[in-house]
Amino acid sequence: MKKIVRPINYDWYVKVFDEKDLEVIDLKSFKKVNIPNQPFEFSENQLKLSEFHQKYTYVYHLENLDYKKGVDVYLRFEGVAIESDIYVNNQHAGQHLSGYTPQRILITPYLNKDKDNEIKVIVSGIERPNIPPFGAIVDYLGYVGIYREVYLEVVDTYEISHVYAYSENPLINDHLNIEVMTSKARGKLTVSVGDIEKTVEVSETNTFIELDIKDKVLWDLNHPHLYDIDVKYEVYDKTYDQRQVRFGFRDIKFKADGFYLNGELIKLSGLNRHQSYPYVGYAMPKGAQYEDVDILKDFLGVDIVRSSHYPCSTHFLDRCDEKGLLVLEEIPGWQYIGNDLFKEISYISLKNMIIRDRNHPSVCMWGVRINESPDDQEFYLNTNKIAHHLDPIRPTGGIRNLTQSEFLEDVYTYNDFSHVGNNSGLLPKKEVTKQSHPYLVTEYNGHMFPTKSFDTEERRVEHALRHLRVIHDMRNPNNGIAGAIGWSMFDYHTHPSFGSGDLICYHGVLDINRMPKYAAYSYRSQQDVEPVMEILSSMDIGDYPGGYLKQIVVFTNLDYIRLYKNGIYINTFYPNKKDYPHLKHPPIIITDFIGESLAKQEHMKKKDAEIVKAIFREITVKGNKISLKYKLQLVRLLKKYKLSMKQGIALYYKYMTGWGADAPIYLFEGFENNFIKLSKKITHDEEFNCLVESNRLVMYHRDTYDSLRFAIKLTNGSDNLYAYVRDILKIKIEGPIELIGPKERVFEAGQLAVWIKSIGVGKAKITFSVRDQKVIKEVEIV
Repeated sequence: MKKIVRPINYDWYVKVFDEKDLEVIDLKSFKKVNIPNQPFEFSENQLKLSEFHQKYTYVYHLENLDYKKGVDVYLRFEGVAIESDIYVNNQHAGQHLSGYTPQRILITPYLNKDKDNEIKVIVSGIERPNIPPFGAIVDYLGYVGIYREVYLEVVDTYEISHVYAYSENPLINDHLNIEVMTSKARGKLTVSVGDIEKTVEVSETNTFIELDIKDKVLWDLNHPHLYDIDVKYEVYDKTYDQRQVRFGFRDIKFKADGFYLNGELIKLSGLNRHQSYPYVGYAMPKGAQYEDVDILKDFLGVDIVRSSHYPCSTHFLDRCDEKGLLVLEEIPGWQYIGNDLFKEISYISLKNMIIRDRNHPSVCMWGVRINESPDDQEFYLNTNKIAHHLDPIRPTGGIRNLTQSEFLEDVYTYNDFSHVGNNSGLLPKKEVTKQSHPYLVTEYNGHMFPTKSFDTEERRVEHALRHLRVIHDMRNPNNGIAGAIGWSMFDYHTHPSFGSGDLICYHGVLDINRMPKYAAYSYRSQQDVEPVMEILSSMDIGDYPGGYLKQIVVFTNLDYIRLYKNGIYINTFYPNKKDYPHLKHPPIIITDFIGESLAKQEHMKKKDAEIVKAIFREITVKGNKISLKYKLQLVRLLKKYKLSMKQGIALYYKYMTGWGADAPIYLFEGFENNFIKLSKKITHDEEFNCLVESNRLVMYHRDTYDSLRFAIKLTNGSDNLYAYVRDILKIKIEGPIELIGPKERVFEAGQLAVWIKSIGVGKAKITFSVRDQKVIKEVEIV
């Protein structure tokens, strides 16, 4: 019989573990759930860690399991946090001590043929010292539960164990090398790529096949071309197994002067990503994994993501392959190296990660050190040896916070937290490692300047500028730095030793719901796919000391900006190439909000108007303690234009603060090739809008449920965010869906996001209500 792979993700049962569960199961005390699953739903902040740090019992009943004598039946778990023991009909079938890599367990000896079979999984979220990633208290949560998909596999004697496709010199030749591992040294293998096909006899369990792919197309960041490789395993002219893997031809090299993709020197700009979500931890299906990639690539515009600090979902990697997003993937851990058991689990995790993911063209490096751990020569010689044996094509890296540490990998990867706002963004390479070593920065910023989306505007702007300064320094073409990966993509849950008092690390350029902070535009403004003009200010004088708008930062990829105030042209502003010479798109810094207004409205000469602006700025900073020079100039100009001191003061308020006047109307026009590409009006009005967006309105209820995210913003009539609104959003659902999280939410900085998940097929409706606004979204589940 041909191998059967059957998803078993619906109709599981879960409850808090009791010793009696090892003997008798009473489903009346269980909750029915689908996989992926976090066994309880928790609040967005103020979590109870005791709920995670305990055991849970999962139960599944295998019905109508029809298989013939001589076949093998396996259970395959894609991810269970953190430890798991598997029982079949109350018999212990296996154990897994890693929360981030797959486990495959033979259950044939424990099955009752032609009867229902009870699968029981005891899952532990207890953080034990020598079970990676734990040992020390880590800066993230491991959560708990069967959080990735589960499959039943029925195998009849002959099986394809693994397929490994690689190309050693894709810039020189057209060879595609395919290693197929089979369970037996018998039969024949047929490999096909499009119209190209080759059949070979199996004489060993490892069979090597070479194909020539003429006129091949390379995989790169902008055109991620993929090939489907089909492998069929036949014995006695009967097909027993068939696999399909995707592959991309690309050449990656980290050298002393930087990173090369297909022979082209490229600076890598990226972000670190945890795989966690509000309310459900790690337990999110394919749709959510895909969307995170889309946010990274399409919205933030980055080139690389680091799967900190553990192997990520294969769905995430699949999407990275499709979108052209590079991945640095690493073994579980955080600063701690444990005993021999810890190291053995690390070796196994590394092997499992590489064997699972080595066909993904997006994966450009294996992280073979425990994040920020001390040097350990024997341990890391072994991890490098394992990686190079299983995958000689990709380089290894070892993420460290040590300068000049022992270098055993192919790339020196370092977390550089040297930037504190008033110094260089990155350390010179020579201070970290030898100039001859390939070098990649794998973290920066993060805990150095944690920033909430509802912090003051001044802090949010500084947060964004700190990211931009590092990106700028990284892009220096002569520094020998291959790239820099910022910390981090979004805010995440953590232990009390880290983060804020609500157990959230506010280190992200997005908030925990994937809604952007100003810092997100440090990255988004550096791409050329979509026009960007983000003004990092609400232009409200009440947010500034003394009501003084000293400086406004605009992140943009346009050529220049024209600014108007109350319909009066102020000035034209250009990217600041002087301070940011290495950025493709430097920010625009606006320091003049008077422009030609004094000349046009007050009929001053241009030279006099410039003097008045300088005096006004001095008054704003120093009050009545301005210099004698400015005092004398002020007296002269008041006399020249026949203005009393009272009229002069009124003029100051009119142009510098706007106190007592109508709300000003600012209009920003962004130009590309001398044509207006974007325009943005910032002013106060009383219109109140609730905007709800999603990247799709179709859900796919297949091997497991699907999820869908709605991004919600509150804006005025000019599309300006109501950043200080704390209104409550009420959510009503109808149809075959469930809401992830509570039905009432409080807006954070005028925005939030809501996830739903499918529980069947059909049509569903979601109603979002806030104040007098009601937005209805309809979704089809297929």
